[in-house]
Amino acid sequence: MGRTETDAIFVSKTQQPASKRITRSKSAGGLKTANGRASGGSFAESYLSYLLSRASHIVASGFHKKLKTYKLTVPEYRVLACLTGAEGLGVGDLAAMAIMEQSRMTKILDRMEKQGFVERSSDVRDRRRVLIHLTDEGRARAAPVLRAAKEHEANMLAPLTPDERTMILRSLDLLIRERAERTKK
Repeated sequence: MGRTETDAIFVSKTQQPASKRITRSKSAGGLKTANGRASGGSFAESYLSYLLSRASHIVASGFHKKLKTYKLTVPEYRVLACLTGAEGLGVGDLAAMAIMEQSRMTKILDRMEKQGFVERSSDVRDRRRVLIHLTDEGRARAAPVLRAAKEHEANMLAPLTPDERTMILRSLDLLIRERAERTKK
């Protein structure tokens, strides 16, 4: 699968022809091509929220197209991915983890329960709380999709050194966990 212009930021300099290379301008914080022309220098190009959103779009959109071959929607994929390795999540926790509104999550879970991929159970510690579990069929359905997701991730991270891969994943995890801890207080 070839890379697009928007993917150029993730491709190491040695993998791009000199005319296409993009580097960060030290003076303005913007991006410059190898021939020295600024590609922007806008506020957004050095703003964390924008960079995370753009990176997320670049990484996710390529994989989301592949989901059609597995006959899964993006929300269904997110549910399978979030529940894999988890022994039951509350609907609210699952919705937050899958980046969805709880009301939308409930509708998706209804559909996935009819398909036999998930099941609901009461939390033994709080019977008002419903926990969502993958069924054996759900785990079987998730396995090849998650292997493809890890392969896609490896392809996206391939231009980075092992240290850079570790650093970016740890940094994002730290950012997410830190924010989650703040919102609990």
